[in-house]
Amino acid sequence: MAQYVELSTRRTAPVQVAGQVALALLVAAAGTVHLYLYFDYFHRVHVVGVLFLVNAAAGLLIGAVLLARRDRLVLLAALGYAVGTLVGFVVSTRWGLFGYHETFWGGWQVAAGAIELAAAFLAALLLAVFPRR
Repeated sequence: MAQYVELSTRRTAPVQVAGQVALALLVAAAGTVHLYLYFDYFHRVHVVGVLFLVNAAAGLLIGAVLLARRDRLVLLAALGYAVGTLVGFVVSTRWGLFGYHETFWGGWQVAAGAIELAAAFLAALLLAVFPRR
């Protein structure tokens, strides 16, 4: 009986692959938005500007790794990135972050927030259905 391995556990379902590719694009898009915003304005903001650059690099790196690997750790990284970015945004609008107060509503805020919310929900969904090995 030890030699029996169900073949369906070795394959990755096409829907799961499509979900992970979509998640990679969402995370990379969030990173790209932060990179654009860094060069547009936030390079002038003392600490927050550097955080935008770090966020952009992390988003692009996690997006690339999501395309290359299919495991739960990468999905957890994507979920952490999306939720962490949203939490940082809410903190900066509510209480301020390193002396900088962001406004809650605006074109870029809504675009980035929608992308990050979609990434967080998709990452959570993929984690819920991703087979444990």
